[in-house]
Amino acid sequence: MSSARSQAGFTLIEMMAVMMIIAMVASLSVMFIPGTGRAGLKAVVMNTAALLRRERQGSILTGRDRHVSLDSEQRMLIGDSGDRVVIPPDVAVNILGESAIWSGRLAVAAFHADGASSGAALRFSREGVMYEVHVNWYTGGVTIEAP
Repeated sequence: MSSARSQAGFTLIEMMAVMMIIAMVASLSVMFIPGTGRAGLKAVVMNTAALLRRERQGSILTGRDRHVSLDSEQRMLIGDSGDRVVIPPDVAVNILGESAIWSGRLAVAAFHADGASSGAALRFSREGVMYEVHVNWYTGGVTIEAP
C-alpha cells in the first residue's frame, strides 16, 4: 500500500518546474504589451520635474529668466537650455491655467533670477493613473503629487 501512495501525485521539483515555466511566459507576455505602463508614466513625471528644477537652477545661476514650454506637435517639453522630455503617445498631459505662447509653443513655466516662477501645474495621466507636477510661483519649488 505504501508503494501506491509514493507514485501518486506530483513531486516538489515537478511543481517548481511548472511554476517557473508559467513565470517565464508571463514575463515575456508583459514585455510585448504595447504602452507606457505605470513605471514609464512615473519616469516621464520624474524627468519633467528634473527639467523644471534644472531650468530654475539655471535661471538663478545665470541671472536671466528661463522658460519651459510644450511642443504639442512633437509631444515634448523643451527648456531654454535645450533639455527635452518626450511624452509618449499614450500619456495625456494637461497644463492647468496657462495659455501664453512662447516661440510657437505652449508656455508651461517661467523661472526668474530670484528663484520665483510663473507657477505651473501639469497633470500626466494614463489609464486611470495620474500624477501632478506643481511649480510654486513664489519659491519656484517643484513637487510631485499622486492624487
